[in-house]
Amino acid sequence: MRSSQSLENQNQASKEDNLRLSIEKLVYGGYGLARHRDKVVLVRFSAPRELVDAEILQDKKDYAEAVVRNVVLPSSSRREAPCPYFGICGGCQLQHIDYNAQVESKESVLLETLRKIGGIENAPLEESIQSGQEFGYRVRVQFKVKNGRLGFFRWDEHEVVDIDHCPVAHPRINELIGPLRECAQHIRELQEIHVTYSPTEDKFLVKFVTPTEVDRDFLNNLKEDCLPADVVGVGDYSRLRTILNRRFWIGKEYLFMNTGRWKYRVSADSFFQVNWTLWDRFITAVSDVEPFRKGIDLYCGVGFFTIPLSERGNFIEGSDSSPSAVNDAEYNAKLNNRDNVVFMRADAYRHLKSRGGEVLDLVVVDPPRSGLEKNELELLVKNKPERIIYVSCNPSTLARDLKSLIKNGYRLEKVRLVDMFPQTYHIESVSYLRVQE
Repeated sequence: MRSSQSLENQNQASKEDNLRLSIEKLVYGGYGLARHRDKVVLVRFSAPRELVDAEILQDKKDYAEAVVRNVVLPSSSRREAPCPYFGICGGCQLQHIDYNAQVESKESVLLETLRKIGGIENAPLEESIQSGQEFGYRVRVQFKVKNGRLGFFRWDEHEVVDIDHCPVAHPRINELIGPLRECAQHIRELQEIHVTYSPTEDKFLVKFVTPTEVDRDFLNNLKEDCLPADVVGVGDYSRLRTILNRRFWIGKEYLFMNTGRWKYRVSADSFFQVNWTLWDRFITAVSDVEPFRKGIDLYCGVGFFTIPLSERGNFIEGSDSSPSAVNDAEYNAKLNNRDNVVFMRADAYRHLKSRGGEVLDLVVVDPPRSGLEKNELELLVKNKPERIIYVSCNPSTLARDLKSLIKNGYRLEKVRLVDMFPQTYHIESVSYLRVQE
């Protein structure tokens, strides 16, 4: 990687080092795709159908990576990024492109990925579910803390960009940055601060991540003295790779999130969908199905889809490997007066295996970015439920899994893009499959 320098200095790089490139389209990762001497060049901060001068950052065997230094002929979709940290902070990749063009590019990426990896020509893409707001949509944020700076990692190196606000975060989370910064000055070796906000209750939960334990009394005093009263709970955590481990918690351990008719308790260690502006429509996209007798919901979390789905079926069973999520899900079933839904703590493989040979009308899967495990796919195909709804956050692993399901007797009826993360390259989608008759 190149050495650290400001964006202003980067823009003053020698023009002799730049290539003039014509950007064809956007590809996964938020890059613009260009070609130079028959080699693909992936260009950061470019837009479709524009001419740019770009600096090569890495020249690899099969492709090169570059970054825009000067826009010669701008795209019709290019705009001034509203965030002053854009181009330095690594959180967003697409703020320089107007929102409708972002969604159109993501649709194209999704279709192309299904074609290239999944062998699915002309996938039946239905109207996308756009975010209700393109900014201010995040109710969960993970701030990085390093050397007195609070913000997010740079896109080009492992350094923290110090920020005073984040446009994609809910405005109330931005109001909390000042008090969090004060806390950061007092907690030794603080690495991260995780914030969850409930628009329903107007309350927060905060996690402090450190390599060594924080004194409980000290953290309690910090909560009382530095944080506003609407921060109802704080926790001390350590991180082991991607896993957070709780040391202790002070105060309330959960928040309530309401969406339409549904109410959810979400504990500090449970997952909940980050974009509050499309909760209702996301639920409808998954739960508005034909009536079914028995269904299962794998990777169910707190029952976000399971509970609304229970209205459409005689019986549905949800499973998740997170004990916190399953406890919340069981509570949420009672909270919403649903007596035909049951939850179990199990990974997807164990859940599918326990239902081997049973007749299932519907299986909903919402796996992590890595997609379904090979043994999960094998059990799913062996059980042969009539319908599968696949909620994906990674088009590459989705395409791989759909290829296997189609090969084993399923038909892809439709696909919908769900723009969960505006201003970023991330692509969420819902695919609907049915057994071939």
